[in-house]
Amino acid sequence: MLLLIVASISYGQKGNVKNSQVGFLLGSLVPVNYFGISAIELSANNSSLKLENQLGYNFGMVLKTDLTRKFSLESGIIFYQRNFKLTGSSSNQSSILRDTSSFSYISYGFPIKSIVYVQLGNDFYMRNSIGFNLDFYASAVASKGESLRIDHYSERARWINGSVCGNLGVEKRDSKLGTFYIGAEVNIPISSIAVTRLKFYYDGVIYDNYDPIFLRGNYFGIKLKYYLPVNMESKKDDD
Repeated sequence: MLLLIVASISYGQKGNVKNSQVGFLLGSLVPVNYFGISAIELSANNSSLKLENQLGYNFGMVLKTDLTRKFSLESGIIFYQRNFKLTGSSSNQSSILRDTSSFSYISYGFPIKSIVYVQLGNDFYMRNSIGFNLDFYASAVASKGESLRIDHYSERARWINGSVCGNLGVEKRDSKLGTFYIGAEVNIPISSIAVTRLKFYYDGVIYDNYDPIFLRGNYFGIKLKYYLPVNMESKKDDD
């Protein structure tokens, strides 16, 4: 809906802007020990658990509107899947109990970004952008470990949240083929995205109950974008 609103505003003010381009995004959410996304280690009684970020991904559709030759606005709708891995162990009497589990957490984002360009060559530009995402989270998720010792449940901390994001990358423009972009992104939610509750079972009855974890959801990502040629959009308008 946000994309359609921005698109209608952009085309309604067509005489005041250079062009608008529809684009497509595909990206990865890379697990690195920076930006507040390092592993979380917990312990309780005789057991311990470790929660790690795994490689995730996002994809979606964007609309970029050029306001001047060096400044643009971009909006869109993006699907995100964050992946996590759980490992646990417990020293119970003379035996060591181990287990692993995994889960995914899905959200939908509506970004609004301001973009500043620095020309590097005839067709190459460096892009710097900063913006804000309006994020909506899907339903709660639950999982069991492979040995049924880890019990996991994550519920959304709130169904709507916001996040700030910054991007740095380069793009190549071609009047016939369109625009190609590759860059990096850091995204930091304003508040926790989920509340995660964990248990580690020694058997079917006895278990350790861990304090809730408030997942931050920060990520570092690599982004690929492709924008349709401007003349293709112009032809659609002429038709």
